[in-house]
Amino acid sequence: MSKGSKLPLNESLLFLKNAALNPKQIAYVFPSTRWLIRAIADSSQLQSAKHIVELGPGTGGTTKGFLSQMTEDAELIAVDINKDFIAYLKKTISDKRLSPVLNGAQNLKEIIANKGWDHADIIISGIPFSTLPKTVAKEIMQSIYDNTKPGGLFVAYQFRDRVGQLATPLFGQATTCWVFKNFPPMQIFIWKKS
Repeated sequence: MSKGSKLPLNESLLFLKNAALNPKQIAYVFPSTRWLIRAIADSSQLQSAKHIVELGPGTGGTTKGFLSQMTEDAELIAVDINKDFIAYLKKTISDKRLSPVLNGAQNLKEIIANKGWDHADIIISGIPFSTLPKTVAKEIMQSIYDNTKPGGLFVAYQFRDRVGQLATPLFGQATTCWVFKNFPPMQIFIWKKS
């Protein structure tokens, strides 16, 4: 996404419609800004990764930002439970490195195995952990931990810090930073799996 670019109207409307209809799945009314996307991409060290998973890509603003930072031989699996978002990604992003998948994040082992990977180098999540039922959130976090390679990264961008309560017992302490040029402001959490 270029510096002066804005979201296409149809992308904004699709995002807003789904945010209104599925507030616990989307949790944010507005898509990520270019500043947030850049900060997430920079925090994720995408240039050195081959196998990347994005959880909760929405309408693909973050996905496009990640693809622009990835090497030509890297691959990105974008996982979402929202069929409208997956259909939109398939229709609007024609990049051979991208595989949009309609599935739940708790099924990462199966999703990654279907791609022929053993583990992900990096898992990036915009899933709103603060709105998920506790058992589902724990199941997803365990799936993230189990499917991140040793030395790999888990990067989450969140408005609230529930993700920290879930991830820290598994991954240890996170490095964090805030991005205020977003509505709402977002905190980026970065964990390295030992």
